[in-house]
Amino acid sequence: MLVLMFIFGVCLVGVRGWVWDLVWFVGLVVVLVVYGVLAGVPWPIAVVSSYSMEPTMRVGDFIVLTGASCQSVNVGDVVVYVARNPMWYGSWIIHRVYQKEGNCGLITWGDNNPMPDQAVGEPPVSSNIVGKVLFTVPYVGVFPLVARPQGVGAEAMAAWLGRIAIFSAMVYLFYLYFKAAEPRRGKKAGRAARPRR
Repeated sequence: MLVLMFIFGVCLVGVRGWVWDLVWFVGLVVVLVVYGVLAGVPWPIAVVSSYSMEPTMRVGDFIVLTGASCQSVNVGDVVVYVARNPMWYGSWIIHRVYQKEGNCGLITWGDNNPMPDQAVGEPPVSSNIVGKVLFTVPYVGVFPLVARPQGVGAEAMAAWLGRIAIFSAMVYLFYLYFKAAEPRRGKKAGRAARPRR
């Protein structure tokens, strides 16, 4: 089904338009990677996926990061770190620095949480900091949240693949709708526009 939609779309909008859009997408990814290298972050964007930072940040907010270390951040900064608590191990957590302790230990706390992260088993944040939030774009990150895995195991993976297929089909149809509405430019259009003598 997706292959047929792809072929239909290429026929509808033409190969040139599709290739041009792909070039723009690849260019955007290259810009993000270059910015990440220059800013000192492994990946410079993230999406807020829980209510722990409300009302400052809401689920679906898209955030852009800048490089940071536990020495360079201040109390009150919002940081992203990789969780070491077994409950969330490996997840990126977006919380505010509540307190600095010792040589390099950050106590973090979500604005909407009743207690700091370290009160529920997260060790003080140090070398596991990813970056500091530079700015947010409200609700732009809702779409990636729809497409991410929501569990573990064969059933969760099958559901995730189904969501990815449906989401991809919807995005592609949206793309086709707007590409088909664009005026065609080419030799035929240019000939029709010339006045005859």
